[in-house]
Formats: sequence, C-alpha cells, structure tokens
Amino acid sequence: MKTLFIDRTRCNGCGACQAVCALVKRGAQMPQQARIRARRAGGPAAGYVTVCQHCAQPVCLTACMRGIIDQDPATGLVTRRTQGCFTCAACKVMCPSDSIVYDSLLDAFVTCDLCGGDPPCVKACPTGALRYEDQAAASEQLRQKYAQAALGGKGAR
Repeated sequence: MKTLFIDRTRCNGCGACQAVCALVKRGAQMPQQARIRARRAGGPAAGYVTVCQHCAQPVCLTACMRGIIDQDPATGLVTRRTQGCFTCAACKVMCPSDSIVYDSLLDAFVTCDLCGGDPPCVKACPTGALRYEDQAAASEQLRQKYAQAALGGKGAR
C-alpha cells in the first residue's frame, strides 16, 4: 500500500504542505482547513507533520457511531463520508496520529484522502521530508537509516 511517508529528520515545519492542501481541498489559503498539519518544534529540521496514516486496523472506523468511515480492502485507503457525520469527535479522540481535522465548511471531520494517488503536498515540500511510496519499503528504509546512525555512520542527519 502506498501512503504518505514523513521523514522527521528533514521536516522544518514550514507549512508548504499544509498551504497547498488547503488550496487543493478548499480552493483558498485556509490552512486550518487542510488535511495535513505542519508544526514547528523549535530549531532547524525540528518540524513535524501529522496526517492520516491509513492504519491497517483503523480505530477511527470502529469508533464511528454512524458507520460513515470505510477502508478499501484492496488499497487500505481509509475514507469517510461527510454526509451523516454529526461531529461527535469519537474518531478524532481515538486517532493515534492526531490526524483527523474538523472542516467547518463541511461541518464534518475529515482526513487526508491522498488526493487520488497524486498528493500535491509531496511536490510542495521543499526539503523532501514528504514522500508518497510503499509503506513497507519506506519503513524499512527509515529503519536502516536510524540503525546506521546508531552505529556511528551517516544516517539520521
């Protein structure tokens, strides 16, 4: 399954991904309506991004009392229908990645839908911290990077 992969060693929290997401999803510079959130943690390369990870066993799906959250069995993509959401926030409370956001224009909670497989946030990221790739391959690549850094080689920096 392909998903957004975030390399936290490269993210500076600039917000370019959030700005382009708001533009694509809302047609305006409304970062509070973006489905990806960039945050600064202080210092260079100290930013981070929160976005739906399309979990293998999404707790938001089971938490939704209305049954409006689905997962595609073939792709793993977690989707939600905004019709019928009564904004109880059960999905948001249960989300382990804190990536469910309230869309005031839709009056519903929403998440990243990967923009049909061509997420513009990846192209907008000036540091290359965001990538859209196979989840297993990306995880293995990051594990190797951190292992190399732990052994004293170049890696996490």
